[in-house]
Amino acid sequence: MVTTEQPTKPDVIRYLLEEEGRVMLCVDATQEQAEVPRRFANDNSLRLVLNRQMPQPIHVGEDAVESELRFGGIPHYCIIPYGTLWGAFNPDTGHGMLWPDSMPNDVRQNYWLSQSLQQEGGFEMPEGALEQVKKLRMDEEQAQNNRPQLQIVEGHSSEPPAVVEPPTDEDPPPQRPKPSLRLVK
Repeated sequence: MVTTEQPTKPDVIRYLLEEEGRVMLCVDATQEQAEVPRRFANDNSLRLVLNRQMPQPIHVGEDAVESELRFGGIPHYCIIPYGTLWGAFNPDTGHGMLWPDSMPNDVRQNYWLSQSLQQEGGFEMPEGALEQVKKLRMDEEQAQNNRPQLQIVEGHSSEPPAVVEPPTDEDPPPQRPKPSLRLVK
């Protein structure tokens, strides 16, 4: 039996953002780990579009995708753990992947019953995408290893500045404060 290596969810998202410019994430927002606006918390097929032209940063980490997204013009800091993600694709080209094992049962049943995606050829990664993903991963690792070390300099001191070690793969992603809104009357 021949097995082919499948790209990971973060690799698919990075590839689609870097190479195609945008990605639509299909999310089961009913899971508690998904941090989305409360009005979408009952949506097991929430679709979020990320675009590399967005002014706010998109953090594609090892455990989740994080970014401040706008819903009806209102910003909300979203955290999408990969366990809640069941699809990622470019809506313009159809390139991407579905993970049926991560789909909620009713979504999976509708997907297989309709077979509309199968009739259109389904979602697929373009030819050579896996090699491109591996190259992006290697370039990212090399860039992290080649980053200059920063030094903290406070005022004038005769002591040499302390060297700050670069982050490792074991370090958790930086914790960002969630934006909060308050009613002003």
